[in-house]
Amino acid sequence: MLGSRAAGFARDLRAVALAWLPGWRGRSFALARTAGAPHSGDLQPPACPEPRGRQLSLSAAAVVDSAPRPLQPYLRLMRLDKPIGTWLLYLPCTWSIGLAAEPGCFPDWYMLSLFGTGAILMRGAGCTINDMWDQDYDKKVTRTANRPIAAGDISTFQSFVFLGGQLTLALGVLLCLNYYSIALGAGSLLLVITYPLMKRISYWPQLALGEKEDS
Repeated sequence: MLGSRAAGFARDLRAVALAWLPGWRGRSFALARTAGAPHSGDLQPPACPEPRGRQLSLSAAAVVDSAPRPLQPYLRLMRLDKPIGTWLLYLPCTWSIGLAAEPGCFPDWYMLSLFGTGAILMRGAGCTINDMWDQDYDKKVTRTANRPIAAGDISTFQSFVFLGGQLTLALGVLLCLNYYSIALGAGSLLLVITYPLMKRISYWPQLALGEKEDS
């Protein structure tokens, strides 16, 4: 009886020793024999994990895509899914507000919020005007054929009403500033309206507005 127990112990010890021999094939084979697992031919490949749901994204394009469908053409019309133009308009404002702050103090958050809102609205108004001017040309260009007005998602009248709403809100922001700023803002409106027309007479229309628009 002792001899049979010793023989069984010796077999188990040999199996454990084989499991730690160099080479992963030897280890996996020995461990499989020790655990009583089926032969390698009977092993099934591990099941692939089920695909997860759509990951949350805070990019501008993802925010526009997640908006209610009736609003998406208007958000794309004001290029809310491509915010680089808004940043180019807003960042110089933040630098100026930061330079005007008292030494050792944070910039005025009220002014930052006003200029941030104004940058979004005026950039959107400029893009709306641009697409209204260029709708016939946009239909003939692959890059611009899917823009809301050119694609027929928004009519000219709807874009005109939307433009009026943006300019009205921008005027409300402008009236929160001093009279000098109001005069400068009103004067810049002419450049916003005529800037898209500069592409018809010049290869450098940005010179008319001093910024790069996605037009």
